[in-house]
Amino acid sequence: MSIQTSDHLIPRNVGWTADNGNGTYTNPILWGDYPDNDVIRVGDTYYMSSTSMHLFPGCPIMRSQDLVNWEYASYAVERMEGDPYDLIGGDVYDEGPWATSLRYHQGKFYLMFNINHDAAYVSIADRAEGPWTLYKLEDELYDPGLFFDEDGKIYVVHGQGELYLSELAIVNEATGQLSIRSKREPGARRNGKKIYSYPCPGHRYHGYNEGAHVYKINGLYYILTTPIWKHGSKKEVAIRTKDLAHGPYEVEDIMTSFMNFWGNGIHQGGIVDVPQEDGTSEWWAIIFQDRSKLGRVPTLQPVEWKNGWPYMGQVDGEKAVVTHPKPNIPNVGYIAPKALPTSDDFRANTLGLQWQWNHNPDNSKWSLEERPGYMRLHTSSVTENLSYARNTLTQRVVGPDCVGTVKLDVSHMANGDVAGLCLMQKEFTYIGIKYDEGRQSIVINDNSIEHAAVTLPDSIQEVWFRAEMPRHEYRMEFFYSTDGITFTRLGGRYDMRYGTYVGMRFGIFNYATTKLGGYVDVDSFVLTTTENQGNLFGMNRQIDAGRYDDQKFVSDKELLINARTEWISEDANREYDLCISNLKDGDWLQYDQVDFGAGEASWFNARVASSLTGGSMEVRLGSIDGQIISTLSIPNTGDMDQYVQVKSDLTVELTGIHSIVLVFHGASQSMCKLNWFMFGSGVFPQIPPIPTNVTVVAENESMLNMKWDASPGALQYDLMLDDLVISNVTSDFSQTGLAPSSRHTVKVRAKNIAGYSAWSDGVQATTFN
Repeated sequence: MSIQTSDHLIPRNVGWTADNGNGTYTNPILWGDYPDNDVIRVGDTYYMSSTSMHLFPGCPIMRSQDLVNWEYASYAVERMEGDPYDLIGGDVYDEGPWATSLRYHQGKFYLMFNINHDAAYVSIADRAEGPWTLYKLEDELYDPGLFFDEDGKIYVVHGQGELYLSELAIVNEATGQLSIRSKREPGARRNGKKIYSYPCPGHRYHGYNEGAHVYKINGLYYILTTPIWKHGSKKEVAIRTKDLAHGPYEVEDIMTSFMNFWGNGIHQGGIVDVPQEDGTSEWWAIIFQDRSKLGRVPTLQPVEWKNGWPYMGQVDGEKAVVTHPKPNIPNVGYIAPKALPTSDDFRANTLGLQWQWNHNPDNSKWSLEERPGYMRLHTSSVTENLSYARNTLTQRVVGPDCVGTVKLDVSHMANGDVAGLCLMQKEFTYIGIKYDEGRQSIVINDNSIEHAAVTLPDSIQEVWFRAEMPRHEYRMEFFYSTDGITFTRLGGRYDMRYGTYVGMRFGIFNYATTKLGGYVDVDSFVLTTTENQGNLFGMNRQIDAGRYDDQKFVSDKELLINARTEWISEDANREYDLCISNLKDGDWLQYDQVDFGAGEASWFNARVASSLTGGSMEVRLGSIDGQIISTLSIPNTGDMDQYVQVKSDLTVELTGIHSIVLVFHGASQSMCKLNWFMFGSGVFPQIPPIPTNVTVVAENESMLNMKWDASPGALQYDLMLDDLVISNVTSDFSQTGLAPSSRHTVKVRAKNIAGYSAWSDGVQATTFN
């Protein structure tokens, strides 16, 4: 398969932008892996920290004027000392700095974190931009919540399951260096005094509460912490007391929402005040939600004080906001929406702050100066496993979908060298060029197993590699090009893996398998997305149902009543598509910014499933009581997981951007599920015919290649390999990782916005022995 593309200009700030440009924002505020958030205000600037574990420089510090648009300020940890941090004799995947606590005291920024089985550390700077100085403390302080009290005492609340209180002191006024004064009590699991254990009978960690953040507000101490709960996820609670060391302690749920992502509760973060001109304050929380293989994404939630409790979101913490008015920041003018930097042409003399190395880099083996305008990557590891190759340069995968493309000059690779583009946490999949005894080949390697290869002419000096993450699929495909214009897909579609607490990342790498000495020059990295602003949706494009801005909500601590986002189960692979389930009579979903353009929209289309008869969906303008612009009858599809596409006409002509509300009528419970919908122009298409001339050819002992003729009107195809459905594929498609001499049956169906064809007849093939 080949894709035509124009020569790249390097775009700037391409990625998710939470700011809608109209005074509202849409969560997540950063759609990438920025976990364990803490947030503070210093003057009129807000600062946020997060952790990055085995990635260095580590512990990013970010700043903002409005809590919505963020930029990198620095990293608080340049590197950590020890062979495993250098990928020598071990590794620190899943370890390294955990759960930062960010505070400002007497003119200094303090960033504290813990390293399991080692100690707590604190990094201190006079400016958020650095430089930062790192100090090691005398004991572990798991998930520390650093707190400077009004009486001059310094405390840390820390622990997992059981919370402990430790006391610290400043031992150097000039540097701000801290030391732990308290000791472990006899038999204690942690330093200091045990002060609280969250009730959760039978749980091995007594409730698993962790991620402590400590505040003193209006004379009361608050510990915000994260326990597990009966829904199998996590929530956020506040522990309140007048005496931090002795109690008594009260506890209250302050966030119990699965906003847009059922089964993953919003939890672990900090709160901050926003002073108002009348002397009062707004309060806001930055607190993350786990988005599976993309990592843990920060959300911005308003804080409502009620009866002395800081409830996050709405409905006493039961409902997280999705789209919401931005914080009211006095004396701050218009701030243009902006995304964090991603793409890079490597023309600066320092690396952009979007980049982090996988473990400590070997700084003698990379350079931005040896060849200006390029980043030179010398081989710095001899290994057969990318997980243990030093100097892999990484940055976050951006949701909800993105494509990364790297251009390499490979003319100075040595025998046995491998260089390319990967997607990785600890485990990995990559497309790369392998130089072996004077021959160059492009290979796909999936976690140390080579799946596909193609030989290149010896004269090739430049090569482009591309990794594409389809929308919401947590899968990846790889492409290569020798001219930067025509890209050819290689290999199949590969699952992302969740192997660490860090979300998936793009990585640019070059390592040796025999001996050091070769190098590649990285010309550019370009990250592109199909959208880059909050919740703005255009015509003739599917709008994911789970991307609602608001929904009908009924207070429900058991989380049983309200519509919820869940994975679609019709795909045997699971976790590749989302729907809204539990829809019933009177429910509604709101989508704030649908752009109807110049008025060409003529029909509404939705993909729905239902086992009941008589349901309907009204499309209303602006509100639940707004003008009805279309009414769609929801058919009985025979099963709640059997989806069909259904069309209804629009009754009015619309131009420009409007808020749309879908109102459901019918059964009082579990009426239907909604996968996606769209507004379209022109003639509504017909369902495409069944694909013909399906051929399946064994490429080697582990790979089948499948082709078929294009079906008129088809936009995509699904492939069934035995009983495994692989969605959204194109001809020709390869499936790798099969067993030698294994026999398989392949079927293909075509699809477009009108629906699916029937499956083609099965075609059988056997891999080589």
